[in-house]
Amino acid sequence: MTAITWDEARTWEPARRGLERRPHLRVAAAPPDRRRPSAAVIRRRRLVAVTLFVLLALGGVRLGERWLGATAEAGAVAPAPVVLVAQSGDTYWGLASRVSPGGDIRSTVDSLVRANGGRELRAGDRIRLSE
Repeated sequence: MTAITWDEARTWEPARRGLERRPHLRVAAAPPDRRRPSAAVIRRRRLVAVTLFVLLALGGVRLGERWLGATAEAGAVAPAPVVLVAQSGDTYWGLASRVSPGGDIRSTVDSLVRANGGRELRAGDRIRLSE
């Protein structure tokens, strides 16, 4: 880095034609360079840079797989819809327990009611559920 300064010690003298003279310019030396970091600091910086690069690369690969890659269900055959025929004495809860045994069947009951048009269950109703 180079800087240009002028000598403050000199006074400006008027020139012969009534104009002021320019100050004398000189090149100032740049500040001394900073010390070079030690080898340990350089190794640590390189390790941090490589670690960040690897983490970013792995994150990019994971995002690419998610956005561009095929899922496990891609190309799989869709399951056939389940058709339930209500018998005399059946309830939505009983049908739901047959379709999805074990666990919480409230969501199955809701889907059965929606599939039946929200009306009361009668014997002979055909309820088609797509899984």
